[in-house]
Amino acid sequence: MYRLLIVDDEEDIRRGIARGIPWAELGFEVAGQAGDGEEAVGLLEKTQPDVVLSDIRMPKMDGIELMQYLYANKPEIKIIILSGYNDVEYLNMAIKNRVTE
Repeated sequence: MYRLLIVDDEEDIRRGIARGIPWAELGFEVAGQAGDGEEAVGLLEKTQPDVVLSDIRMPKMDGIELMQYLYANKPEIKIIILSGYNDVEYLNMAIKNRVTE
């Protein structure tokens, strides 16, 4: 089973993703939740995620900065980005940080 860390500054969204998707049926365990990238970095050792599902726009450390951190320090972790924004600059940063889709 893969371990998943969910990162979003909106608690309702975070909870909805964690509870509204049948993760276990998909082979995932929700290992933790964080309100921003800074909190996520602090949870990496504790949660040992295989995948980080993150919003892009968040206070403190946003999704781009989190991607950059993971790429430099934990390249084995796969990253999934969620965003309600259609922003080419964010998309380009995601591609540069090896986000595949």
